[in-house]
Amino acid sequence: MKNQVIEVLNKEHGKKVIKYWKSKGVDTGVLQGDCNRDGGYKKRYYGVINGNFDFISIEDVRKYNAEIIELPKEKTYPRVMMVSFDRENWHKRVVFMKKCGGYLAWDNAETVEEAENQVNSVAWRFAKDIEEPKEFTITLSDLNSKIDDIKKLFGIDNEDVIIKID
Repeated sequence: MKNQVIEVLNKEHGKKVIKYWKSKGVDTGVLQGDCNRDGGYKKRYYGVINGNFDFISIEDVRKYNAEIIELPKEKTYPRVMMVSFDRENWHKRVVFMKKCGGYLAWDNAETVEEAENQVNSVAWRFAKDIEEPKEFTITLSDLNSKIDDIKKLFGIDNEDVIIKID
């Protein structure tokens, strides 16, 4: 794991920062995120430095060339998710609450706009976030420079085969 830290703003934020690092599999030891900016503490940057979790000052952040990251935003409801009763058949729905280990969603509403007119809800056992498609840009010159790799990918060893990209 690379050197990354999060500045703790207050005690409540500190609890969330510790929870975040634990969710990443980091052993946070006895640290609870109590040292924070509002309290005037100098050592208020919590994170992993050279493989060890600790809290450090801004001077040490610079010394170790650590990246200061922000605590990821908590996802809120309502939001469009995939829901299921059995983890095999998934349906797109607007989930408005997690309760008692399940998820409540508007009946047959697949968009927030559709949910506006919905009064019936359904309890689902499972829910997962919809993965956003990953986008990347590739230029024709990038493709042209990778012709040999493309040939290998398709098992083309013959030099007589020409791939032309216009």
